[in-house]
Amino acid sequence: MEFADEYTHEIQNCLPTKEVEDLYEYELQGCECEINCEIDNCACLQRSGTFYNYNDVLELRNYSVSEKNVRGPTYECNENCKCKEKICGNRLVQFGPRKSLEVRPCEDPAKGLGLFTTDEINEGNFICEYAGEIITELEASKRFRSNGEQNKMNYVFCINENFGERTSKTFIDPTYYGNIGRYINHSCEPNCKLLVIRVNDTMPILGVFADQNIEEKTEITYDYGDAEKSTEGTTSHRKICHCNSKNCRKYLPFNINLT
Repeated sequence: MEFADEYTHEIQNCLPTKEVEDLYEYELQGCECEINCEIDNCACLQRSGTFYNYNDVLELRNYSVSEKNVRGPTYECNENCKCKEKICGNRLVQFGPRKSLEVRPCEDPAKGLGLFTTDEINEGNFICEYAGEIITELEASKRFRSNGEQNKMNYVFCINENFGERTSKTFIDPTYYGNIGRYINHSCEPNCKLLVIRVNDTMPILGVFADQNIEEKTEITYDYGDAEKSTEGTTSHRKICHCNSKNCRKYLPFNINLT
C-alpha cells in the first residue's frame, strides 16, 4: 500500500459512519463462565468458528488461533460475560495490535510503506485489526471510483458473509480514519490470513493472523484477493503487483473481498 496524503486520523477500532451505525446496535449475549472459559461450557466459544490455544493465559502475544469452522466468525467473550478479562482465554483481538510492529519504507520503493515485525511471530499469532471507517456500499463505490480516477491507492475492503440464505456485506475504508493495518501490503504468497471477529456487538472486526512462522524484521503481508477472478477493468487499468514472490500474479486485484 502506498502512503495516502488524506490519512490524518488514527483509530484503534473500526468507526461506523452515521449511515451504518444503527446496523450494529444489537449486543451479543455473554457467557456464564465464572472461572475459565472452555469449549464445553462457554457459550461464546460454542458459537465461535475458532478458539485460542495458549500456555499462559496472561501472555497474549503467544495466543494462537485454531479454526473449528472456517466459514464461521470468531466470537470473543465480551462486556456482558461473567468471566474475568485477565483469566478468560477467549479475549485477544479486543486488546489491540501486537506490540512488536513498525511502519517503514519497503526495500522496493514501488511498494511505498509497509508493516514489519521487530520480533519472531509464530503461526496463528494475532497481528492487528484492519481498522477503518465502516461505510455504505454506495459510499464505497464512490470512493473506489474516485481513487481510480485520481490514480490513488484503494483501501476499501469488503467482507462478504453468508448467514443461511442471507448475505451481508461490510465495507471498511482506512483512508481517512485507520490504524497500522492499512500499511499491510499485498503478497501473492502471504504470511498472514484474515479472520472475522465479533466481540460486544454484531459489527465484524477484520483480524490479521500469522499463517506461518514469521522471522523478525520481516514484512507482514496478506492476499488482497484473486486477481484472476476480478471482474472490473482491463489489465491496462490494473496496478502492477510488486510482491516479488515466486508465483506472483503480476496484477493487484480490483475487488478486495473476504468470502
